[in-house]
Amino acid sequence: MAHFHLLHSHMPFTGGWTEKNNNLPVLVPSMPRWKQYARIVLPHVGLVLLSFSYIVGGALAFYKLEKPNEDRVRAQGLREIRLHRERLLDEMWAHLHEGSKSDEELNHLAEAYVDNVTRVLFDAFDTHYINADHINDDDTEGDYWTFITALFFTTTLLTTIGYGNLVPVTWQGRMFCIVYALFGVPLILITVADIGKYLSENITWLYKRYHSKRGGKHEPLLNQTDDKKEPDDKMNELGYVAIPVSLIVAILLGYICIGAVLLSSWEKWDFFSGFYFSFITMTTVGFGDIVPVNKGYFLIDLCYIIIGLAITTMCIDLVGIQYIRKIHYFGRAIKDARFALVNVGGRMVHVPDLMRYASVLQQKYGKKHAETIIKGAYAPKDIARIRFIDYTSLASCESIATMLSNLCGGGSTKYQREDNDPEEV
Repeated sequence: MAHFHLLHSHMPFTGGWTEKNNNLPVLVPSMPRWKQYARIVLPHVGLVLLSFSYIVGGALAFYKLEKPNEDRVRAQGLREIRLHRERLLDEMWAHLHEGSKSDEELNHLAEAYVDNVTRVLFDAFDTHYINADHINDDDTEGDYWTFITALFFTTTLLTTIGYGNLVPVTWQGRMFCIVYALFGVPLILITVADIGKYLSENITWLYKRYHSKRGGKHEPLLNQTDDKKEPDDKMNELGYVAIPVSLIVAILLGYICIGAVLLSSWEKWDFFSGFYFSFITMTTVGFGDIVPVNKGYFLIDLCYIIIGLAITTMCIDLVGIQYIRKIHYFGRAIKDARFALVNVGGRMVHVPDLMRYASVLQQKYGKKHAETIIKGAYAPKDIARIRFIDYTSLASCESIATMLSNLCGGGSTKYQREDNDPEEV
């Protein structure tokens, strides 16, 4: 059945209905509920899809830029290792066939050749994308730059984790990395914050339902006196529900522990190493001393990292909002302190009047500054009164008259200010 909203129109009617008077109500069909939800959900879904497309596109670009360089450098490194190994074998066999060198000399030559080959191997392992699998055969499973590793790199780059185990080395890749991160980091951070805000709102909604069901068994807060109400109770009356910090910390630590168990199972780590990696990742520190190496689980690792960052953002949002609201509440309460009364000599005085009262006493009976004459400089005789020149901004004439009457003990609040006596304020 169609739903309609009743609107009063003062404009000429041009729709499907007719009317005799421009002031007659106009029936406008209401928006379907699915469209209302779509208008709310689609911007968030679109932001997630845009971020996903940006990450995938960046991974493809980095793979195309860095993969050819990796193949070229690896081939050159393997060629040098093979040449050094062949040279070692050829020269050692030649010396053995000649028989002109003693066993001690042959040992020194063998040690020198082995040290040289070891140096070449370490250099290749460090900078030339070579591992032990490449020394034995041409195993392509040991490639550093694949689409999956590039996807892992772009995700950790844009989330500002940056493990550093895989980085671009070509100048094209580095230039693209600068431009890519310049626009991608804000996009991904906004997306993660949006997901975290969605999670925090749902956690708050769930806790409100739990809080309302639990609070129904107790005395309503509105029936309590103000003296019995805690600050959190007064905030709850305004619609705020403070989620316990222990629950927020438990959510974060629970997620980290789940990740530690999963990572330790498929990465062959111990539980503490998995917990350490998860914590360092969730806080976006990303030392890079421990990183996943099982490429078969990289996509699961990425999902775990992104969801974990959203949960971390959610926890920070919940704790931050809770304490900011408390600060605002106490700020509104503290501002009323100026209406507090203080007993001074049997009289109840407001705090601002007490401050003005002290200022008047300082003016009237305070220690006078002695006149100072400095050779070569002019010192006015009334220089000691300059610091009281802005006194009129502190009090009005009515409040000053009230305090002077209290000082003198009189009942009249009227007074005369003499222009020739600056000390009578």
